[in-house]
This record gives sequence, C-alpha cells and structure tokens, in this order.
Amino acid sequence: MKKESKYQAVVSFLKKGIESGKFPTGSRLPSIRQLSQDFHCSKDTIQRALLELRHEQYLYAKPQSGYYVLEQGQHQDLEIEVTDEHASAYDDFRICVNETLIGRENYLFNYYDNQEGLEELRQSVHQLLFNQALYCKPDQLVLTSGTQQALFILSQIDFPSQRAEILVEQPTYHRMNRLLVAQGLAYQTIERRIDGIDLEELEQQFKSGKIKFFYTIPRFHYPLGHSYSDQEKKAILDLANQYGVYIVEDDYLGDLDSKKGQTFHYLDTEDRVIYIKSFSTSLFPALRITALILPNALKEAFVSYKNILDYDSNLIMQKALSLYIDSQLFEKNRLARLTLQENYQAQIKEVLEKNTCPLPHYPLHDGLLLDLRHYPKIASLKHSSLKLDFFEKAYLDTCPYQFAKVSLENLEELLEYIKAELD
Repeated sequence: MKKESKYQAVVSFLKKGIESGKFPTGSRLPSIRQLSQDFHCSKDTIQRALLELRHEQYLYAKPQSGYYVLEQGQHQDLEIEVTDEHASAYDDFRICVNETLIGRENYLFNYYDNQEGLEELRQSVHQLLFNQALYCKPDQLVLTSGTQQALFILSQIDFPSQRAEILVEQPTYHRMNRLLVAQGLAYQTIERRIDGIDLEELEQQFKSGKIKFFYTIPRFHYPLGHSYSDQEKKAILDLANQYGVYIVEDDYLGDLDSKKGQTFHYLDTEDRVIYIKSFSTSLFPALRITALILPNALKEAFVSYKNILDYDSNLIMQKALSLYIDSQLFEKNRLARLTLQENYQAQIKEVLEKNTCPLPHYPLHDGLLLDLRHYPKIASLKHSSLKLDFFEKAYLDTCPYQFAKVSLENLEELLEYIKAELD
C-alpha cells in the first residue's frame, strides 16, 4: 500500500477531528506553525491542506486570526458550476490570492532574484506538466510575464545556428504578427490551411538555411481551429531535425484537448522544441504567467535577457497560482471548461440541425468557423450587425476575408440571412 504523504495526513487528521467533534464548530484550529511542528513538515504543506479544507467548506479564515471550523451541515460537496465560464475560476483563484497574503509579507516587501521564476510555482508546474505527459527536467522550466514576453525574448536572443529569420504560419496569433512588424524582424510565412500546411513547402523553407525557429500553434490553431495529427507532427519534427530548425510550440489551448494528443515536445528527441504554456488563456487574461520548457542550449541566453526586462514576475500571483495548482483547483476548473465547451458545441449542433448551413463549416472551441472562399457576397458582411469575426489581425498582409467566426448567439440570425441570400 502506498504510504500516505504528509499533506494527505494533515488533511485526514483535520477532517476526522472536525467530523468527530474534536475540533467543535467555531473553534480555532492550531496555528500553521504549530501544525508544521506537529507533522514535521513545511508551512506550505500545512497551507495547502488548510486551503483544501477551506475549499471543501470545512473551515473559514479570519484575517490576522487563523482558521475556524464551520458548522457541520452548513458545508456541502462542491459541484462544478458550468453556467458561467469565469465565475468559478475567479472565486477559486481569489481564495488562493487571499491565502498567499496571510503571513507572507516577504512577497510584498522583498525581491526574488531567481529569474527562472518562483521555486514553488516551478515545482507545481513541473508536476502539472508531468501529469499531462510533458516530461522535462525542473531546471528546463522558466516562467515569464505572459506569452508576449516569452516570444519577444526568443525573437531577440541568438540561437546556436546564428540564423535570423522567423517562420510563421499565416494566419496566426495576432501578437506574434505585431511583434515581427513592430521590431522589423526578418521573417518568412507559410500558409496554414483548414487541413494543415504543405510539408513540401515547409521543407523548402527549412532547407534555405535561414530559419531561426518555426512558430506554430499545433492544437486548436488560432484562428482556424485545426490541429495537426500525430503523423503530421512527426513529419514536421523530422524536417526540423534534418535542417537544424527549432520549433516554438504555442500550446495555448492544450488544456482543452480531451483527446490528449501528443505534443511536439513529447515527440522531440533532439532537444529542439521550445514548449509554451499560457496560464492567461487557461484561467483569465489578467494572470500574466506563462511557462516555457527550454532546450538546454537556449536557457542561459533566455534567462540572461529576461533579467534585463524585469527583476521578477509578480510573486503574489506566482504563489497564488502554485496553491491553485497544488490544491487541484486548476484541474477542477479545467474539467469545468471542458464541460462548458462540450455544452457549447452541443448547442451549436442543435441550431445547425434546425437550420441547415449551406456553407462549409468547422467547429471552434468558442464558435463556428465559416469557409467563405466561394461566397464573396457573404464575405462582404464584415461591417454588418451580424458580428462576424474575420480575424483581420491574424494576417501579416491584407486579410483575404475567406474565413469568419460566428458565435452561438448570432448563429441563427446569420443562417437566416444566408438562406435568404442563396435562395
């Protein structure tokens, strides 16, 4: 039988004490310091245990006082709320922020000189990635203030090949496009279609000997929604290895992949993939924390450049995110988002069953992608009240207005318009 961890032992001890009446309703629990001494473990381990019990509504906290027992029967098992995409994540993260501020004045009044990121959060992220079959050494992990900072640093530092040009898909993440243009960086483009990219064209690009790295969104591509198959990923990675090109894998919606497809990083055997995981898209945009898995050949240069940009990322938010991950709240809300997505797609399917769509269309995680390449009249609706998103910023050159996203809220109205126009 697997030995119970200190964390589990603390949770079990306090639960039994509350349920048996050893810790009666309204009573104050022993201090974090006392519990850490009793269980011979760190204060962080106790903090995590108390956070879980608070989350399960066994306890409540009084600022500057401690933790107190709730009346039994008042608390109830928490169910995942799927009526609001953001409310549950917000409430859970707020609890973690509050916990971070209790007795942690050092996070407010001191600096943290480890440019890789807060050690507790790096450990939490390492375990989270491990659970998602993203294996790396802890010292390969670096935290940045958002994906934009990560991409900026990668665009600035020298790579072992000493090449200068960046290859990007078109269309792609609009901030990557803006980064290239604003800095006047040398770049090449390759068309990302609704069915992938032309591997022969990719080989010619790699073969030129000019490409520093290839920036790609392999899963749930923005904005087309396409995901590479494992076979395509292996083919792309083989070309990258053959011609000495690094791959920057932006896995911004990887948490929503219920099929858990293999990543470039998982398939990488030559230490050539830079993996990017954004917590801003996993939780909410204001959380500017992104994790990178860096090849050994790039880490020193990356961290040195990061040191120029900021002394350290927000320590309070880093610690709060660490608690959020360790207490399984991240996983809880990831499952909630998956449920929301499934419900959303089911509603779109229901509308499409009632109102046939004559246009080629493809599901997106937050809407429906319409293929307008053979319907220029409908493509002219870019300024209409139907609120179609044509992804103008996702293109470096002029937007071709060949694809558009429609939300569930506007889908029926659009289908009625299309039917009238095509009849």
